[in-house]
Amino acid sequence: MSYSLLLLCNSAGGNHSRPWNRAFGSTALKQYEPMIARRTRQLLDKLAEQENIVSLGKWLNYFSYDFMCDMSFGGGSELLRDGDANNIWALLDQGVMFVSFLGAFFLHLPWLGPYVGSIPGAAGPFSTLMARAWRFAVARVERGTSMRDLFHYLNNEDLPDKPPPPTKQLVDDSILAIVAGADTTSGAMLSIIFCLATHPDAYAKLQAEVDKFFPPEEDVLAVPEFREMHHLNAVINEALRLYPPAPGRGQRKVPADANPVVVGSLVIPPGTSFWLHIYSLHRDTRNFTHPDAFWPDRWLVASGRIALADALPPTSVLAPSSPPQPPRPSSDRSHTRTPLQDFTHNESAFLPFSHGPMNCAGKNLALLELRMVVCAIMQRFRVTLAEGWDVREYERQFKDHFVAARPEVPVVLKAR
Repeated sequence: MSYSLLLLCNSAGGNHSRPWNRAFGSTALKQYEPMIARRTRQLLDKLAEQENIVSLGKWLNYFSYDFMCDMSFGGGSELLRDGDANNIWALLDQGVMFVSFLGAFFLHLPWLGPYVGSIPGAAGPFSTLMARAWRFAVARVERGTSMRDLFHYLNNEDLPDKPPPPTKQLVDDSILAIVAGADTTSGAMLSIIFCLATHPDAYAKLQAEVDKFFPPEEDVLAVPEFREMHHLNAVINEALRLYPPAPGRGQRKVPADANPVVVGSLVIPPGTSFWLHIYSLHRDTRNFTHPDAFWPDRWLVASGRIALADALPPTSVLAPSSPPQPPRPSSDRSHTRTPLQDFTHNESAFLPFSHGPMNCAGKNLALLELRMVVCAIMQRFRVTLAEGWDVREYERQFKDHFVAARPEVPVVLKAR
């Protein structure tokens, strides 16, 4: 198995990254839009069937996994339709924890890494996922497809003069696509809904924007409209800042033939690998004013779309959700106490998708999914948290297991 790829080390770049870049270019993204739309409609229909308290994270997981299988292999999964009788998500979570454990060995004891898989039971869930991906890959090769899915690019089907890579590499890449695509995207969706449900003013402001662009008779899956939905994009950015899908995965290496890198009082010698902890960077007061607050308006202030005096006030304390109220006029916001000279917004420190040549190739696809699903849910339902659920549990149970682990969020959905 290509551990270096799955741990996002250097072999993921260079020639290996080229099919990924082709698979997530603007032309390819247009071909994925109908897949997202179909799965989003299926998700909405399943949510509408639920009664009483809904485990929203579960359904977002199902949506994300089904879509990633559509996008990666041209199909193969129907969790939204059939449920998770084979415990795919439990295997995925356990497999991700194994990769996180394995990554620690590679980071501190690289010589021991190849032997970790020999520990009885250590790699069981991950091996099961590998076997499932192998079946998907073999089935996809045998049946072919007229659709340009991710496999189409990874297998060099768009380059007939170039030989396909080994099947083993395709399987490794398929696991990477599912882990990096399904788990992280569904987690980001859940974080967005959680933040909105705990901040009624931000919820009401986004609801007004959704209703403006997508009244009940309009198709909420009309992608071009998202470019003008500035509050939607601010909400997504703010949720990703507070709860990055890969909280600690900012790996970098000083090239062996480069000069030492000086960061403050630290000198990093050539050939040294290091980690940049994204979660900590996002919550540093030197980078963001009120770093622990869910404050989408910070992005609108920073972009010049609104004045600081017109921004909703930042709220650091998570309180149980209450019915959203209409946005207050600027005259009622005099309690926004942050002076303009004290407003800090270092966007270069915002790295939910990493940065540079090694950043997330699927960034634009992930953002498209987030915009479509969040808008679709808000157009069709009013979302509130289940009564009695302690909202502090989300922060307490948000953990770094290679990708972010998070708790379930029980909600009540009412049709609008």
